[in-house]
Amino acid sequence: MYKFFQNILRFIAFPFLVLIIIIVPYIIADPYMDFGAKKDYSWKYDFQRLGDLSTKKLLNSKNKYNSFILGSSRTVSLYACYLNKVIPNSSFFHYANWGEKIEGIKNKLELLDTLGYEISNAVIYIDADNTFLGEGKIDSDHYLITKQKRYRAIISHFKSFYKHINIDKIKILLGYKKIEGQPYWNSDPATNDPKHRCNEHVLSVYSKVDRSDSLIAIIDSLKETGILYKRPAEQTFFENQISDSEKEMVNRIKDILNKHSSNYYIVITPLYDQKKFSFDDQTILQELFGERLFDFSGINRFTNDEYNYPDMMHFQPYISKFMIDSILQPKTANNCLHEKPTENQLFSQSLIYQ
Repeated sequence: MYKFFQNILRFIAFPFLVLIIIIVPYIIADPYMDFGAKKDYSWKYDFQRLGDLSTKKLLNSKNKYNSFILGSSRTVSLYACYLNKVIPNSSFFHYANWGEKIEGIKNKLELLDTLGYEISNAVIYIDADNTFLGEGKIDSDHYLITKQKRYRAIISHFKSFYKHINIDKIKILLGYKKIEGQPYWNSDPATNDPKHRCNEHVLSVYSKVDRSDSLIAIIDSLKETGILYKRPAEQTFFENQISDSEKEMVNRIKDILNKHSSNYYIVITPLYDQKKFSFDDQTILQELFGERLFDFSGINRFTNDEYNYPDMMHFQPYISKFMIDSILQPKTANNCLHEKPTENQLFSQSLIYQ
């Protein structure tokens, strides 16, 4: 009998030891910041999601935010610290996510409303190439945004971490503080601006146009290899994307903003492909948001300049500053849609900044 129990113990001990070796270092390293509050929710590893980190930071913050930036990684160029200066009585939180879809924007606004935040101001970036893709469904985010159980999110992170284990992840488990090749963005502790700490120097260079030799060399190389493709000379348009379910999501966004009497701005971003947001989709948004909708898509002076797109996906920060400045000063940049547009009017709006 003793040998029987001894064999059982040996049988159990080995997998138990393996689990300890796998689980304990993971919990200590906490690569997804799932266990307990952290002092710093900066983006440290490429497998982390900005929306997940931002929600965790929001839930653990003592700051009284009343204003929010929502949208995809293209919002990284929109500085909350700048908006705090140019929009009176605002306290902005940068609440974006990689590849954000319309459902993610809606669910974040619903969470803010549920948590009792005032939504006095909101700047929402809409990407014609991404926001309404796949019925606008969330890809990956914090469990309160995806509306799943916390333990399921933790298990999902654990599986994802070990699914593609590599030397970088092993270093993380061994306690390395910084891993070469990983982002380690230094986000602002107050505004959650993802890529910088807010200070006067950051604001002083916000208008700067990057035409450094290194950037020019990168873009020229991409052009020579054909990666930076040539865009059509004539204006092209995206196909219609907004489905009935996505229209309901947009309506819900409008309802929440109306509930809070929000001062909000819906910005259609300028993309490298120079495609214009479809006429029908823009009409849907126009009917809901009226003069709060601002379209920078299509052929214009920003999209014409290939050097404005260091990686083809994202534009330089000065463009976000210009867009928000032109929105807040409509007399100096007539890009506001004051009435229901015709197709010709929508097309002409893309030419304003040429």
